[in-house]
Amino acid sequence: MHTNNNFHILIVDDEKLNIELAAIYLKEEGYKLSFALNAKGALENVQKREVSLILLDINMPQTDGFEVCRLLKSDPKTKDIPVVFLTAQTDIKYISRAFEVGGVDYISKPFNGVELKARVKTHLQNVEYVKEIKQKQSKLAQLSITDPLTRLHNALYFDGQLKAYQTKGKKFWFIYIKLERFETLNKVYGFNGANKIIKRFSSLLQETVYSNAITARLYGTGFGIILKNYEMQDMKKLYEEIHVKVHKNKEIGDFISFSTVLYNVKDSSISVANLYKKVQLSMDKISEHQGDKYLFT
Repeated sequence: MHTNNNFHILIVDDEKLNIELAAIYLKEEGYKLSFALNAKGALENVQKREVSLILLDINMPQTDGFEVCRLLKSDPKTKDIPVVFLTAQTDIKYISRAFEVGGVDYISKPFNGVELKARVKTHLQNVEYVKEIKQKQSKLAQLSITDPLTRLHNALYFDGQLKAYQTKGKKFWFIYIKLERFETLNKVYGFNGANKIIKRFSSLLQETVYSNAITARLYGTGFGIILKNYEMQDMKKLYEEIHVKVHKNKEIGDFISFSTVLYNVKDSSISVANLYKKVQLSMDKISEHQGDKYLFT
């Protein structure tokens, strides 16, 4: 939870006395403050620092507060900063315009210190609530595309990326890896032990593939990798690096084996379902043999 000194308030008014008065009240609450006497100073200020809330005078020379607010709301960097207008006007049409241009509230001048502090506190609390909601939404979105066991991407995300690559119409590599005879490992090491093997294999896979790769656990002991259109010798080298890394690992290297299909996708008209069928047919051909093996297709 934020303390007040984490919030930064920008006070914009062409009258220094109004700024000084507002600052006296807000300093009592421990807020960080900055000041501007005109539109130019206000717009420069929000680009230099992270502002939590703006107290904005409406009647300023050259560029008024309405236009400043409109400019703030048109900039992606500043559009979410709440703007509370300071005004001596009481006409309803005037107040309505303050809300139309994006203001969240207004405070009449001369303002009361108790009212000023209360309204500022309310809007800063709203800022925190919105921030928390966005963070939770982001976390939920991330969870929806993540395999809970391995922390790799899941099949849903992987399929979406396959479609995206197909839409681009460019060649790419679809690598399918399957851990073999895992039923035996399940019997020998139990459910938890087998899951540890999958997690360790996933970690080694993620450490070895290129940084621009999309790596996912598709289902069970199947894994998928999407890579841009590297040369075949590069892909052979990548397979060898994965093979060496896995079998040198003391935790799983002595008893694990896996089959790999490396499919260079050249036809963007093939559906995702048919891509899977093609790699599965290739996997069926090589899975009959013992030990690690791979096939280019």
